[in-house]
Amino acid sequence: MPRGDQVVAEGLLSTWVVEVDDYNRIRLPLNVRAIVRWIELKGKQECIGIPGSRGGIQVAPLTEHQEHVRRLAEAIADKPPSASESPRDWVEVARLLATAWPVTVHVEATRISITLPEPPRRAQQVPPAGGIVVVFGFGDILEIWDAVKWHDHIRGPARRKAAALSEALEALEQR
Repeated sequence: MPRGDQVVAEGLLSTWVVEVDDYNRIRLPLNVRAIVRWIELKGKQECIGIPGSRGGIQVAPLTEHQEHVRRLAEAIADKPPSASESPRDWVEVARLLATAWPVTVHVEATRISITLPEPPRRAQQVPPAGGIVVVFGFGDILEIWDAVKWHDHIRGPARRKAAALSEALEALEQR
């Protein structure tokens, strides 16, 4: 297993701690594909990066993002938004969809490469070359965080681990 891998629950969830290379890429082992199943088996896949709900950026297939934008466009087709509607919750969704960056996922023979987009690097959501990231994979979720921000965030659930796990299991029962 390459250094940096922290696979504890094979095929369910994992984190990887990796350095951002000089070309602003992160290189991950192929076992990411066993966890994040939307990653295609070979070649390059056009994806989108958006701000993560808790931090970092979330990477998803471009087609998923395009479908969300299409549905929003259809919903406002007959009546474009007015300036007075800017505080509405649905405008928040438009803001999120507008804050998206192209991300290419390359599946190579022995690894997966992802180039971190420039806008979130400039906004310090993910680090530049030489920085360290934590990549979190769980189901269809693929998040890339600045390592320090990840560990600062995860301390919250760690402080209340037993209660947080109980609440998570209860929420999953009602899912």
